[in-house]
Amino acid sequence: MAVTAKGKVIQAGRRLQRSCAIVLGAVFIAASISKILHPAAFARAVFRYHLLPDLFINPLAIYLPWLELTCGVLIAFRSRWRPAAALLITGMLAVFTAAIAINLVRGLDISCGCFSVDPRHGRIGLLSIARNLVLLLMSVTVYLTGRE
Repeated sequence: MAVTAKGKVIQAGRRLQRSCAIVLGAVFIAASISKILHPAAFARAVFRYHLLPDLFINPLAIYLPWLELTCGVLIAFRSRWRPAAALLITGMLAVFTAAIAINLVRGLDISCGCFSVDPRHGRIGLLSIARNLVLLLMSVTVYLTGRE
């Protein structure tokens, strides 16, 4: 049976969604591991951004990595939950990107805290923003194509 042009577009959209979902899942799972294993070091990384009241830093350092892990697993492996996970990931990426941009404007030379909690690795910079914008585009793609 011949596949129509519309059918090809739908198949391509599904492949794009799955590919983006797998990449996002891998990124968010990888990003969560060091933070889960070293919550105190991640709390220090969050503190160095100077964006939150001290009261919120420790709870965020404990909760956020588990949210990243959960969203990473759901977006990569649970198609039913992909749109919800993509929406949460989109929100997280928007906040992360804003936090990096604010501190670049402030002139702070700090570790991103994205994939490593070691303050000597992963400095923030324009590449951090570019990476996040690509991931943001992917998460929006997953969200929009998953709502059909």
